[in-house]
Amino acid sequence: MADWQDFKEIFWEEAKLKLRSGVSLAAYSSFKIGGPAEYFFEANELSQLIKAVEICKKYRLPFYIIGGGYNLLFADEGYKGLIIRNLASGLSLSEDSQWLEVHSGTKLVDLISLSLSAGLSGLEFLAGIPGTVGGAIFGNAGAFGQAIGDQVEEVVVLGEKGEERPLKGHQIHFEYRYSDLKKDHKIILKAKLKVRPDLKAKIENKIKDYLEKRASKHPPLGTPCAGSYFKNPILPDGKKIAAGMLLEKAGAREMKVGSAAVFPGHCNFIINLGGATARDVLILAAELKEKVRQNSGIILEEEVIYVPATASML
Repeated sequence: MADWQDFKEIFWEEAKLKLRSGVSLAAYSSFKIGGPAEYFFEANELSQLIKAVEICKKYRLPFYIIGGGYNLLFADEGYKGLIIRNLASGLSLSEDSQWLEVHSGTKLVDLISLSLSAGLSGLEFLAGIPGTVGGAIFGNAGAFGQAIGDQVEEVVVLGEKGEERPLKGHQIHFEYRYSDLKKDHKIILKAKLKVRPDLKAKIENKIKDYLEKRASKHPPLGTPCAGSYFKNPILPDGKKIAAGMLLEKAGAREMKVGSAAVFPGHCNFIINLGGATARDVLILAAELKEKVRQNSGIILEEEVIYVPATASML
């Protein structure tokens, strides 16, 4: 489809759902950075998510799916196509309390809350991590030596023909901040996560401990940033080194470009001081990588995903 100017009308005719135009992506980014999306749609149910993807593929309109807007850096130019925000949430518990079935647009904070209220353990380490279940599984989010991939019993992805395709946890390759769902941008619809019954007081104490640890080194809530900017590098011998420590030793603490700056309390966070552009962040990130390369010989890899204006999941 070469001319997309009538796509709003096409979308309404085929899905009976309304699109918005020219929506500022900065408003849907924890970085508070990003230009306008040509088209923008919020899917409140999995059926709406599936239908939106189907129409985009039918008319060859570029699209990109986001969750909570964390761990992302949108381009200053915005996005040429349709941004689909996945708000499809849902939680249910198996009869034997061995797993939770969760829709991909469910917020992690809601997942933790339900686990606690049901007296189910195994997901406490996710406390304080923003975003949605789909995004967390996609990038194998984790903390304190644990990752969500370890808890995945099954993931249901959207097949090429619009069908629901289940994948067992052992069929998915998870590693540090990576899953092979990223390889061809598989679209996660829902997942089953392993849990186990435990005392609520014990679960609550674990959650409290993890939240306190995060608060001691992360920027205050509401600070415009996208979480840890770089992955902790893993050496050939399997040893993991903290990216923040490497950045600190390389002299990153007071570096800034425009209104993008290194967070004083932890060098692996780039924050928006107000009015920062994606260009500011990308230049600063490149300078930080070069500093570390020169100082230690280690090349850092970004954890934050940059979404250029021409990105697409087609």
